[in-house]
Amino acid sequence: MNKRLWPLATIFFGLATLAIAIGFNYAPEVRAVYANGEFGPALGVFQRAETPADLDAVFGNPAAPALIAAMHAGNTLDLYGFIPAYALFLIAAASMLAGGARKPLALLSVVPTLIGAGADVVETWTQLRMTADWTHAEALLPIAPLCWIKYFALAFGAFGATGICLFGERKRWIVGALGAVPLVATFADWAGIIDIPTLMTAGFGAFWIALIAVGVMATARAPDASP
Repeated sequence: MNKRLWPLATIFFGLATLAIAIGFNYAPEVRAVYANGEFGPALGVFQRAETPADLDAVFGNPAAPALIAAMHAGNTLDLYGFIPAYALFLIAAASMLAGGARKPLALLSVVPTLIGAGADVVETWTQLRMTADWTHAEALLPIAPLCWIKYFALAFGAFGATGICLFGERKRWIVGALGAVPLVATFADWAGIIDIPTLMTAGFGAFWIALIAVGVMATARAPDASP
């Protein structure tokens, strides 16, 4: 098998993930009501909604149709673009770090990643049902449990990558250290230890960019094909 397969897949899906993450801000419905950088934090509040008051904080009372449309557009892109892209990216990265998808160490990251992506699908689908029928939106609360299952599962997936980096055939100390950051950031956010809205985004972002960098370096080093 071509030894560049997993690094190339990591680069491709990693860049696609970053492009879609940026693209959230440029959906016409989103740009109509949110300035650059404002949509992400608002979506985060929606994802953590537990009570009708939490929904009011995002959409107003009565809910503004333009805000509902923006969230519906953003979550549509999330469900059909961002979630598949980051899931494939992280699976490819775990396979790259482990030296192949069939290596048992890869499961340390792949399994929690799949759990996190699955929770994200259910969470996002629930939000889409809410914005499609706002009259009955409150009946679908709370969303927060799914949100935290998603973040913690993805954080454990990153921590699993740390295990691959530390105990696999090839040691990657820097990436291994960065793999622990999402779990620390997620716990700090969940526990209210640090009140920084973009804390988890920064933690995951640093790790994900490091994975893309490893993919680039691995592609440059790898021979065209293995025997």
